[in-house]
Amino acid sequence: MKKVLFISSLLLLSVTTFAQKKKTPKKGNSKATVAIDSTNLLNLNPLKANQTQAEDYIVASLLPKDLFSNKNGQKQYYDSYKISLKAGEEMILEHQSNDFRVMLGLKSPNKSVNTEFSYDANPFGGNSFNKFHFTAPSTGTYTLLATSMDAGQTGKYSIRKTIYAPNALDSKVDASLSKNFKALLNAKKNKFKEITGEKIKVARKDKALDKATGQDKYNAKAELISGKAGIIILENEGQSASYKSVLIESENEEEVKAQFQQLVKQFQILTRNWLEQPSTELSYSASTDQDMVSLSISSTEDKKKKKKLYQLNFSLN
Repeated sequence: MKKVLFISSLLLLSVTTFAQKKKTPKKGNSKATVAIDSTNLLNLNPLKANQTQAEDYIVASLLPKDLFSNKNGQKQYYDSYKISLKAGEEMILEHQSNDFRVMLGLKSPNKSVNTEFSYDANPFGGNSFNKFHFTAPSTGTYTLLATSMDAGQTGKYSIRKTIYAPNALDSKVDASLSKNFKALLNAKKNKFKEITGEKIKVARKDKALDKATGQDKYNAKAELISGKAGIIILENEGQSASYKSVLIESENEEEVKAQFQQLVKQFQILTRNWLEQPSTELSYSASTDQDMVSLSISSTEDKKKKKKLYQLNFSLN
């Protein structure tokens, strides 16, 4: 889901676009009138020389006595944290609250550099979650602002901060999966034309449905996982295209779920700059303004064999 524009005056700084999750805010009606009060609660475990990752976790609250900015006549409370990073280190922040829509601002050590913002733009439904990925361009102490997307909000929130050594995240991903996924992303730029094979013959009973939906299906000349064929689906006379593949099919539901969990962990790294939707035990998805990837588990009944089959499905739209 695309993020909405946010009018912010947390800092007297301009805002830069960061991946698809950040937008350039308009100037607010008023300026912040309070100073930043930094704390080291999220800086207790900086990455050491012999480590590939380090983690900090806090549970805190936005309170009426906290620092605030003035947003259109309303107070927008925030907490501030110091975080030490070295150039090239990657940081993932997971911000969650059951009381308000969450938002983070990250201020560079160099005051002349803009502040990055990341937030949950979904309507608040009792739980708010946002994941923010950041690669440090320079060594120094960054300032993290934890706040709410909407003014006047208070309540509890949590932040999990994980820092990874340069290239540590990429090393956790299967090299073949990473290579094939990047190739599919590149092919999608041209609606998969370079990997579109022969048209798939449709059974008579399915022809009416495909005609009604404007779909044409083709064999794909590329695979995400070796031995697992994919198909290209063209819709609206080729105006839109998607790649789909069944990565596993089994009578064993637990086997399929285990494979699903393994792949989710891989794709959370491969798409760490993307907007991730809250995942379930049956589905995962992440998106940019141009692309969307999803993994899901479905089931079908094999009436002839009187068996239930479970499938792990992959799609790139």
